[in-house]
Amino acid sequence: MSSEITYSQSKMDNEREHLMMTSGDDKKTTANRQNLQLSRHVYTLDDYDRAYPAPARQEFSIVRTIKNKCTCTAADILKTILSYFPVIDFAKKYRIKESILGDFLAGLTVSFMHLPQAMALGILASLRPIHGLYTTFFSVLVYMIFGTSPQISFGTNAVMALLTATVIEREADIFTAARQAANESMPTDDEIMEIKLGTSMACCFLVGLILMCMGLLKFGVITTYLSVSFVGGFTTAVAFHVASSQVPKVFGINVQTFEGAGKLFRMYIDLFCNIAQTNAAEFIIAIVCMFTLLLVKICINEKFKDKMKIPVPIDLIVAIVGTIISHFANFKDVFGVKVAGEIPSGFNPPALPWLRNAGRFASDAFVMAILSLTMSISLAKLCANKHGVVIDDNQELFAYGASNFVSGFFHSFPSATAPPRTMILSTLGAKTTLNAIPTSVFILLVIMFIGQLFVSLPLSLMAAMIIISMKDLLLQYRNLPRIWRINKIDFVIWSVTNSVSILVDLNYGILAGVGISIFLIILRDQCASGKIVARASNEDILIHARGVEQTSSLRIFKVPTNLYFATAERIKAQIYKHITNPNKKITVNPNATDQSVNVKYGFVESKGQVDGKDNRSTINVNMESAACLKSDKIETVVIDLSSVHYIDMAGLGVLQQVTNVYKDMGINVCLAGVQIDVADTLKAGDFFKTFPKSAVYYDVFDALEANMTESKL
Repeated sequence: MSSEITYSQSKMDNEREHLMMTSGDDKKTTANRQNLQLSRHVYTLDDYDRAYPAPARQEFSIVRTIKNKCTCTAADILKTILSYFPVIDFAKKYRIKESILGDFLAGLTVSFMHLPQAMALGILASLRPIHGLYTTFFSVLVYMIFGTSPQISFGTNAVMALLTATVIEREADIFTAARQAANESMPTDDEIMEIKLGTSMACCFLVGLILMCMGLLKFGVITTYLSVSFVGGFTTAVAFHVASSQVPKVFGINVQTFEGAGKLFRMYIDLFCNIAQTNAAEFIIAIVCMFTLLLVKICINEKFKDKMKIPVPIDLIVAIVGTIISHFANFKDVFGVKVAGEIPSGFNPPALPWLRNAGRFASDAFVMAILSLTMSISLAKLCANKHGVVIDDNQELFAYGASNFVSGFFHSFPSATAPPRTMILSTLGAKTTLNAIPTSVFILLVIMFIGQLFVSLPLSLMAAMIIISMKDLLLQYRNLPRIWRINKIDFVIWSVTNSVSILVDLNYGILAGVGISIFLIILRDQCASGKIVARASNEDILIHARGVEQTSSLRIFKVPTNLYFATAERIKAQIYKHITNPNKKITVNPNATDQSVNVKYGFVESKGQVDGKDNRSTINVNMESAACLKSDKIETVVIDLSSVHYIDMAGLGVLQQVTNVYKDMGINVCLAGVQIDVADTLKAGDFFKTFPKSAVYYDVFDALEANMTESKL
């Protein structure tokens, strides 16, 4: 086509006139505004394809694809194997002068947090403190080898510990009930702990296996579907569950273990019913500990974080001081304070996970795997964006899986990334995953020699530490007003996920959060509103035509979303509403009262009263008359499909229906901004057998220019 488009060139006089009418700051701003002038040919879709042909697409072949994937050399195999060990690459490129100080300080500092958290979370998982230390050591060591994010701290996690406790307590109750049903003696504490530990190892093994398989199958892409609002609402609810689970330990009260919907509130009811049994000593220890932790973390670590090379390891200090005071004051015997008890030195020999009853908790293991992935990858991406580090989603999945898989043989429970420790590594500027070396060495020393010194550590002190460690996650409630201002849908997802997780249970919260996310995405598409746009009077730009008088015979309708089964009918209704409705009723007989006429496909169906009598008739009119009656002299409709990236059979059918109906009414229809994939679908659906390709334009301005040219001719 020989016509050309020159943007803004024909609008300069209007621009100058507009400038003269403005005054003050507005005039100065307008005067300083730069003008953009572009000139190019008018393109239909065929013209554009001929001028700028797309690269030839190779026809898809399953056989060829499999052959290409399975054909490799020894060098390719070696490269693939080494790609699963990022630590080798880190070691090869390690810059000692630039990285060693940051890695050492970061790794040593975070180890001071690992120690008390590992012991506390071992108790939270309904196991012993030593199992928290085992989980920390093997998780940190394995992630160092396979992980790609230098800043995340893999190891014990309160969420995973809580979910582990839920599963192993349930299995222990089943075991106890089976012994009672068989009229056997009640199981001892060691027997129950053996059941718990076997179940914990099996969960750890299954979580690792699931995540490793996901990594090997390149399922890292699913991480892009985890919305920030879902993660935020769920992690806040989990923090509430974790903190609540420690409240009975703060009061020194043993409460019943509850399962199912509403277990959190039933626990609180049981707690308050037994509040008279509160151990004053344990309560005072917990309150003093929480006050000290908050005071140091808020007034020192947070306030002076820019001036301090490393934060005060207040968790470790409180644990050491509390253990010393508890030991010499004999809190256990004098005040009845529950303590950590014997912490064995060294490692137990590895054992095979106990999988005989895995069918009962396989679904729980899958939920744990998804949660470990969700929490860990979200923090990894956060740190990657902050520090400009590149991470591999699939390798991260494999690393999380390997850490849990290996730990499953060494008396551990499922692990994940912990936000507080990760923030420490990020703040202290860890450069590579090799920062895990000082952490592993420190935890190894604790397991071999130092751990037994914490025999007198009060459980109420560890409960207080766990509650305070949830502070940042619980404070996410403060983000709700901001989320509401930014996006109402995100607010609903956050609130529903959080509410269901707290009021019902965590697994139901996951289902509710994912379900409401999918539902609202579909609903948002269904509620998307198309609009009439028009060319601005003073420059070449499309503006919303609301409130603007439409004087020309041309209408531009912008389709706001993809055209598929969920949106197609709504988009059709909006086109008819904003442009012209072929089923619209009009009055044609001035002598009739309460009379209407239905125009459709060239027929006018008249119903009403003439001289007080019912009058019904069908009048055959030509298309020109119908078009005049229907469209108020609309001659051309441009449908802007630039926002449509996908169209299915339902969308194709609606597009065919709209164009055919308007064609029958004498209205010229043009399409603009058709994407390549959409054009391919239209071709495959034989759309162009009834619709001319010459009416499909590169963008809206091509259609406008072509229409102006035809009008002049």
